[in-house]
Amino acid sequence: MPIIRPENMDFSNKKFSVLISGSPGVGKTTFALSAPNPLLIDFDDGISRVQAAHRTPTIVCGAYEEVLEDLKSPDIHDFDTIVIDTGGSLITFMSAWAIRKSPSNGQKNGALSQRGYGAVKKEFQRFTAMLKHELRKNIVYVFHTTEEKVGDIVNHRLLCEGSARNIVWQPCDIGCFVYMSDNQRMAGFSPTETYSAKGTHGISGIINLPALDDNTINDKLTQIFRQMKNTINEESKIFEEQKKAYGWAMAAGNALVASITTIEDANNFKEALQNIDHALTSEKEITALMRAKIKELGFKWDKTENTFFVKSTEPADEPNEPDEPNEPAEEPSDEPIFDDQEPTEQLALPV
Repeated sequence: MPIIRPENMDFSNKKFSVLISGSPGVGKTTFALSAPNPLLIDFDDGISRVQAAHRTPTIVCGAYEEVLEDLKSPDIHDFDTIVIDTGGSLITFMSAWAIRKSPSNGQKNGALSQRGYGAVKKEFQRFTAMLKHELRKNIVYVFHTTEEKVGDIVNHRLLCEGSARNIVWQPCDIGCFVYMSDNQRMAGFSPTETYSAKGTHGISGIINLPALDDNTINDKLTQIFRQMKNTINEESKIFEEQKKAYGWAMAAGNALVASITTIEDANNFKEALQNIDHALTSEKEITALMRAKIKELGFKWDKTENTFFVKSTEPADEPNEPDEPNEPAEEPSDEPIFDDQEPTEQLALPV
């Protein structure tokens, strides 16, 4: 895969991954469904608890295998976002699938074996990559949290089986903890000592979530995505002037290389190259063009004289006959003869 330089990076079609966590009943699913054109995969059988005006098309799950088949439907192309509700229940469905797939993934009591935990972790990563990179969807994972008291501090941890809890944050661009404060729903996008969160692309701190009724458009997460894209676009503008300067530099460099026809032109190249106002990778690219042109013209570099020269094409003198016919011929020298053979190393351009 080629290396992409910052000035050539294109985020216009970027898809976002979000993790929304919080206690049951705080409005996490409704907030998740405010993402652009969502499809809900309902692992919790909870769509009925969403206010009717804010429900969206839904896959009701019976088994993990059925979800995988549903995602192959051409209808999936109609949606921009996949909402997983909840991520903890997805792990539970995956666990049952892993045991059905291979009995060694389970124990006699029906729980996952150590091998089974590894299989579920690997499948969670594959599933996420499929949604994001193959189906090209935004992803919103909804997680319930459980409270754990450490000293006087109450920590809110994701309610999730096994080691998958440790990897769900990795693919996420942003993540928040949803809670109530004075009858107002809040979403915290910056981590605190009591909950985990993640903010990027201009999203951080605490955001108020609007109260919804039947006449209110549920689009808060869509607005957040739009703000993130605007931030990315603004950040990318720092390369616009550099790209313009790069274009002018490359135009001047191409003209300079095209003008090289003589040894004098070649020897004047370094000074002329430094007179160009370079930007980004222009100097390296023009130098590469110069090397190709020098090779085409057959010029060589004399390291001693620090100058180019044209290699002589005159045939070498005939060797003298030995004075005595019976005298053995002189042993060939180990010294390389540079007068009539090419050096094995590429000559470095003095720039």
